[in-house]
Amino acid sequence: MHVALLMLAALFGGSLLSPIALAAGVPVTDELPMRLAEVRRGSLMFRTAQTGQYLPAPLLSSDVRIRVTGPIARTVLTQTFQNPAQAWAEAIYAFPLPETAAVDHLRMRIGERVVEGEIQEKKTARKTYEAARSAGQRSVLVEQHRPNLFTTEVANIAPQSEIQIEIEYQQELRWRDGQFSLRFPMAITPRFNPRATGLEQNLGTINGWALLPGELPNAVGMSPASAAQDETTKPVNLNPTRLSIDLQPGFALASIDSPYHPIQEQWQGDRVIVTLADQTTAADRDFELRWRPTPASEPQAAYFIESGPEGDYGLLMLMPPQDGFAQRHARPREMILIIDTSGSMGGEPIRAARAALLNALATLQPEDHFNLIEFSSRARALFPQAMPADPTNLRQAKEFTQALRAGGGTQMRPALELGLAQSDPEAEPRLRQIVFITDGAVSNEAELMSLIHQRLGQSRLFTVGIGSAPNAHFMTEAAHFGRGSFSYVANAAEVEVAMKLLLRQIARPALTDLKLQLPVPADAFPDPLPDVYLAEPIHVVMQFPQPPENAELIGRIGQHPWTRRLELHGGSQQRGISVLWARRKIAYWNRQARQGLPEELLRSEVQKLGLKHHLVSAYTSLVAVDRTPARNPELQSLKPHALDGNLPAGMQPQAQAQLARGATAASLFISIGLMMLLGGLLMHRGTTQR
Repeated sequence: MHVALLMLAALFGGSLLSPIALAAGVPVTDELPMRLAEVRRGSLMFRTAQTGQYLPAPLLSSDVRIRVTGPIARTVLTQTFQNPAQAWAEAIYAFPLPETAAVDHLRMRIGERVVEGEIQEKKTARKTYEAARSAGQRSVLVEQHRPNLFTTEVANIAPQSEIQIEIEYQQELRWRDGQFSLRFPMAITPRFNPRATGLEQNLGTINGWALLPGELPNAVGMSPASAAQDETTKPVNLNPTRLSIDLQPGFALASIDSPYHPIQEQWQGDRVIVTLADQTTAADRDFELRWRPTPASEPQAAYFIESGPEGDYGLLMLMPPQDGFAQRHARPREMILIIDTSGSMGGEPIRAARAALLNALATLQPEDHFNLIEFSSRARALFPQAMPADPTNLRQAKEFTQALRAGGGTQMRPALELGLAQSDPEAEPRLRQIVFITDGAVSNEAELMSLIHQRLGQSRLFTVGIGSAPNAHFMTEAAHFGRGSFSYVANAAEVEVAMKLLLRQIARPALTDLKLQLPVPADAFPDPLPDVYLAEPIHVVMQFPQPPENAELIGRIGQHPWTRRLELHGGSQQRGISVLWARRKIAYWNRQARQGLPEELLRSEVQKLGLKHHLVSAYTSLVAVDRTPARNPELQSLKPHALDGNLPAGMQPQAQAQLARGATAASLFISIGLMMLLGGLLMHRGTTQR
């Protein structure tokens, strides 16, 4: 009997071992393994005996300290963990960061000991880490898996002890609609894998959905914490987070706003210390801080420089014209609205998305054309092609919108193909705009961005991220390829304001065909410069042999030429511009790879940048080793432990559980397979007895 169970477990894969054990009456631990793709928040995870499977470990606290100076933010993220087991542990810590984060420092604190990380080529860093692990030395390895998802592996954590892992990174602040904003991600939306279908062996997915922590295939066992986290109850706090921001904007402030978390403010002139009002805030939604200058000090242009031994770096920010000229040259539009109705949009996100669509429809003028496309496991359009925005068509669109419900997988490609293929040859005078509303919860970002690059043509793509923790990396990159912009909408209460701002912005002609002319050779990014809409500034990061005295921006507003000459001498000194430049240069090479750049050249260029600027990238990692042996490898082994986590706020665990179960009858198949196998064994036994 036990042989039959083991054979059946091997046949169906390790992910089905727990249901089989339950069927056989074998005790099963409630500590359920998970894969990295299933991580929803920063989590320290212990390795298990099964390759690619991990158990979350108890997380005591998170401490986030951010210092804002001018247009740059420097963040120190400290996670304090405990190994509650009686055995030595090896762990892996997965955590989200802003998609533009430049990670350049790592520290491991063990009691009074502080071990600094060093940057190495990725394979070399892993060999360094594994050698130290085998030797019983405490060691840490930081690797990048996506631009907004990193992991830290920690070896030889002593029994009943605490450790602190300190990650430091830098990011450029965002200016939009007359204010700066800073976002710190605290949760990760589970992502759909469009290639995963049916009952998959050892992958932990069913119908494409990664199983959430605490689930078994086709038999979801929601923990009390996760089950309690629905749209009507306060999330259980399993990851208390402390956060403080030292805000030194460089200009007089008119207001500070934190739309998703209550805050406390301590004003010291133009400097403000911002902290969370609730010191035990749950990490179930992204934190965002916005600050607005007084009208008298609102920046129209800004220029910062950083001098270094190998050259100088500059950061230029310039506001586009605000004189109403663009409004007088507005063109009719063809607007294609694409809405995500997949299972990850269940609850608050789908309500916010419906409100966003209704707001967009309300802005259309009689001379405009439009269409609606919704997608989950499949895509469908309201009309065969873009139709005039007349009362009849708008009434159909509103009825279509109000009937939208969330459910199924996130098959984005068919929806994008449908939207990109609807170009009307007779619509050439119209400005074609695609507004894509989603949480971006997919794993095939590179494939989708390549599609956008190949087929967008003269259309513009604007992405709207819905929910507490949208996939900001995909949304930002998609907007970059589409020469548009990314908007973040966390809840239904702010949809109307956010969509009105976006739609008012894109209703006006953009600055197009932009070029920056400098009197000295320079390596500037982004390259090429994107279209810029009103209320969106131009941000350029440059490297040059010596700072230029002036610069000139040229482009077009509609069909009319536009020029702005700038005097650049006297720029304010600002540390960290070189790191921003290197991060953008790495992003540039990654984008080139999606357009056919050979892998060998990509690796070479990114490696050089990572090593020179001490940055974690796809080809460089940070590694720290405490050279003093702590564990005797011959006498003491490494063991795992576990803890549950939180869903992003607004997501419904019941809906996620149903999606994870999918449409496959796996439980029935397992029972039938078990009965057939046992029957075969009994028949064989009866034959041999005769």
